[in-house]
Amino acid sequence: MELSEEFASQLCGRPVELLTGTQRSRIGKVDDIAVAGGERYPPVIGFYVKGNDGVLRYAPFATVADITPYALTLNSPPREGAAAGTAGDELLLRRHLLDKQIVDVDGRKVVRVNDVKLAPAGDQLRVIAADVGLPGLLRRLGLTALGDRLLRRMPAAGGGPALISWDAVQPLTGGGPPGSLLRLRLPHDKIARLHPADLAAIIQDLTANEQASLIGSLDEETAADALEQLPVDTQLSILEELNPDQAADIIENMTPDDAADLLGEIDADKQQEILNRMEPDEAHDVRQLLAHPETTAGGLMTTEYLSIPPGLNVAQTFDHIRAAAETAELIYYVYILEPDDRIAGVVSLRELITADPATPIREIALDDVVTVDLHATREEVATTIARYDFLAVPVVDADGRMKGIVTVDDIVDVLLPERLRKMLPRVGKSRSRRRPGAPAATAS
Repeated sequence: MELSEEFASQLCGRPVELLTGTQRSRIGKVDDIAVAGGERYPPVIGFYVKGNDGVLRYAPFATVADITPYALTLNSPPREGAAAGTAGDELLLRRHLLDKQIVDVDGRKVVRVNDVKLAPAGDQLRVIAADVGLPGLLRRLGLTALGDRLLRRMPAAGGGPALISWDAVQPLTGGGPPGSLLRLRLPHDKIARLHPADLAAIIQDLTANEQASLIGSLDEETAADALEQLPVDTQLSILEELNPDQAADIIENMTPDDAADLLGEIDADKQQEILNRMEPDEAHDVRQLLAHPETTAGGLMTTEYLSIPPGLNVAQTFDHIRAAAETAELIYYVYILEPDDRIAGVVSLRELITADPATPIREIALDDVVTVDLHATREEVATTIARYDFLAVPVVDADGRMKGIVTVDDIVDVLLPERLRKMLPRVGKSRSRRRPGAPAATAS
C-alpha cells in the first residue's frame, strides 16, 4: 500500500469500501481516526467506520488495503463492539482534537486546532502536526481550493500555513466537550524559559475550566509561579475548580506570603481543608502569616529568609547559603541569629563576595540592624525601606525575635494597583526559575 500525506478533516467522511476478491462494495464512511496517543508522533492504529446501516464499527489499520483521495479500502470487514480491541491510550482525531485549543508557547497565545496533518513513515501513517491556520479552517468547510488560492496570494497576511509540530502537543482533557483545552508537552528546559508572567497571560485567555485544567496539568512549581502572577479574582476562580489535594500541592509551592494572601481570600472551612493537606512545615509558615492583619508588617512579611548561627566564617556562610538558598525569598541579606532568634547582625551578599573566605562573619557583619515591629503599619514599613534604601527589612516581635522579612516588592504589592504591580519584577523568589540569560536581581 502506497501512503501519502493526509489531513484528518479530509479523511473523515471519505467513503469506505470492502474488497472481496476482485469485487468492491461501499459499506460506509470514515467517522473518526484512532491513533496511539502515547507516542511522540502517534501512528494511526485504526478507523471508526459508520456503516450504511448507521452502526459504528472499527477497522484496525492492518486491515486497510489502500487509501486514495476517493476511498479507503478494507480487505476484511470492520469489527463490532467488544471485538474491536482498541488501545488503552487511543486518541480520536475528530472527537478529541478538532476544534480544541492548544497553547502556542513560542507565540505565547492560545490557538484552536483546525486540522491535523498525517504523513507516511514506512508502512505507517503518523500524526505530524496540528494545523491552526486559516487553510485548515477552510479545509474543514470544504473550501480547500479557496484556501490554496489564499496561500498563494496572501502568504504574509495571516493566510499562510500554521503547523505546530506534534511532538509539542498532547491532550489535556481528551474526550472532553468542544473547546476543551489541549496543552503543549514540552521538555523541562523549554518550560523553564517561559516566564511565569507569559504563562499567566496565556492562562487569562482561557475559560475558568480551562484555566484550572492547564494549571492542574503543570508541575507544582511551575503552576505556583504562574498562579502568583495572576489577579486575585482569577486565582480564586482557579482555586474553585481544583480539588483540595491539587490546590494544596500548588499552594505549598508558592512563597508563604503569596500563599497566605490567597488563602486569606477564601472562607475559613476551605482554608483549613487546604492547609490540612499541605506539608506541615509549609502549612505552619502560612498559618503564622494568616494570624496577622494583612495591613501590618506581620501580614506583609515572608518567613523565607537566609539566616546563619554565630561563629561561622565567610566560607562556611557560603556553604550554608548554597544549602538554604532554594527556600529563601531573598538571598541578598544573610541574618545572624542567636539561638533564641534574636538578630546579632546582618551581612550582604556583596560584602561576602569581597571578603576573604577565612574571615569570621562577625568581622564584616553590621550589628546595628534596623528592624520593624510585627504590628507596624505598611506605611511605616515602606518609610523604613525607602529611608535606608533596603531591599528588605527584618520583622521582629516585642521581644526582638526575628519572625520574617518584608521585601521591597511586598510593599509595592500593597501600594500599587494590582494591574501595575503584576508587571513589575520581583526582588527574589525562592521557587521561581529564572529564564536562562535573564539578568539577576541587583541591589542598590
